[in-house]
Amino acid sequence: MPSIAEIREEIRAAEMLSDYEAVDVLWVALVKIANTQSGKNEHQRMINLVNSLPEAPLAVILNSAATNRLLDLDPPLETVLVDPNEMLYQDRTAEAIREVRDKKDNDPHSAMLTFGDILKRIRNKRAHGFKSRKGPRDAEILSAAREVLLSLCKTVLK
Repeated sequence: MPSIAEIREEIRAAEMLSDYEAVDVLWVALVKIANTQSGKNEHQRMINLVNSLPEAPLAVILNSAATNRLLDLDPPLETVLVDPNEMLYQDRTAEAIREVRDKKDNDPHSAMLTFGDILKRIRNKRAHGFKSRKGPRDAEILSAAREVLLSLCKTVLK
């Protein structure tokens, strides 16, 4: 298992990468941090990590400009098919966006866990070739996701 110092170095290195590359590096760094938590699988360890954080910094991230850019994207996330092999989760993502908006101030832990599912989907679409380095919509999504992931990693490591 990588040390916290090694994870911090990966996060610092991600700050010098393009949004396209940084999203993947920051997601993996967050998973590595979560793997320091107890839990039977990665998903449970990520839940435990988010639930271990104070509410105030989560609310700040959930109310950030970057988060709002993802929540307010037009057309919304998961509504634009970029490849015939891509799967869209339109209804599930729309419901998640509503839940994040509804809970970000009064239940930041639940809102962040839901928002984490959205971030994971963005990262996975990037990792599986459904995001490009140059597409304007992709650039908008990846830039915002990068900011949120960086803020989350820094919050976790405070």
